[in-house]
Amino acid sequence: MGVFGYDVGPDFVRFDPSYRDRINHYKDRVEELTKALFARESKGKSSRRAHQLLVETHWLTHYTARYDQIEKKLAQVDDLIHGRGDTAVVEQDAEGSFGPYHEAWFYKLDATCDYLVNEVVPKKPLRFLDRINTPARLLAYLNSNLISDVAATGEDRRFELNLAGTDLLRLIEGSLKSGYKFHPALKKTIHDWVVNTWQDPQTGFFGAWYKTPTGLRKTADLSCTFHVAHYLDGKIGRWPQIVRTVLAMKDLEFPYGWLQEGKMSNHHDLDIVKLFRYGWPFMDARQKEQARGAIRLMMDHCLKETLKSDGSFNQEDMGSVGESYEFPVLFLAEVGFFHKEYRFWTNETFPQAAPLARRIANRIRETKLDDQEMQTALYVLESADGF
Repeated sequence: MGVFGYDVGPDFVRFDPSYRDRINHYKDRVEELTKALFARESKGKSSRRAHQLLVETHWLTHYTARYDQIEKKLAQVDDLIHGRGDTAVVEQDAEGSFGPYHEAWFYKLDATCDYLVNEVVPKKPLRFLDRINTPARLLAYLNSNLISDVAATGEDRRFELNLAGTDLLRLIEGSLKSGYKFHPALKKTIHDWVVNTWQDPQTGFFGAWYKTPTGLRKTADLSCTFHVAHYLDGKIGRWPQIVRTVLAMKDLEFPYGWLQEGKMSNHHDLDIVKLFRYGWPFMDARQKEQARGAIRLMMDHCLKETLKSDGSFNQEDMGSVGESYEFPVLFLAEVGFFHKEYRFWTNETFPQAAPLARRIANRIRETKLDDQEMQTALYVLESADGF
């Protein structure tokens, strides 16, 4: 995990000596079902229920030792993919969340944010947010996820901290319009917690903290840091430290580096370029040249290694067909490939961008999938210069 991360594997084994054998079996099964669902969606057969269940199962297998829950959800997903089980779909649950098939509260929150990004107006009030709607409740929830004691609990809180902490930030700060009436003190409460408690002064990054045999370990997490910076529109401190850290982790594995199993990823490249954009005014000439070189390599990866001739993309580490379009499209938009005004790092022109945007958009329409990820990708493409 290098200097920026922490390996929780030995802690899970201390919690349960049989952990590795049991969890690897479940991870293999999740991978099989992910491929099956991807193939199903590639044929235009959308399954929101199966997708939500599988996403949560993936989290359970990577961040918990809740074997009973994992087995239950694997069986449910298998039934749905193979035409068994209840396939009826509802948009919101009784408490108003857009994650009716999720059990974990933070996934209900994240699914709701995915809908609100596309300016969907909820038909039901978002009562599930009552859980955090006082300063005391909000701080209790955030702090409960900040520090993980994996050896004692069999739980790694990193993923919930990332999604819930940053989703609540954008909801409470108001960048997402929810129609929910938050306690008037929550905006200051969460902002103070993020910048005064969560951010590491040394690296400038945000990440999970772990109780270890030698003390408390604070990690520098690329995804957490991207989300905080993005949702606060770059209005955070310590940008010189952030720039140094993001460049230093270039050859390391995500979430404490840029790589996914030793390779580039459109998803992670989007996060990195967003941090480059916000950090550009704080970079010296050498750092800017490093960033330019990295962006060119990322664009080559996206356009030459993951883009297919029909306008679709390789699956990479994406969990759905929608994500396989959404992340490369958002990455290309972020580097200014589709929009001249976004080219913070270069004066180059990309004459092939508009024709490519049309080709990808046509391919999206041909899939007849209308999930939130596809809608986001299509919106970005249709706004491209010269579209």
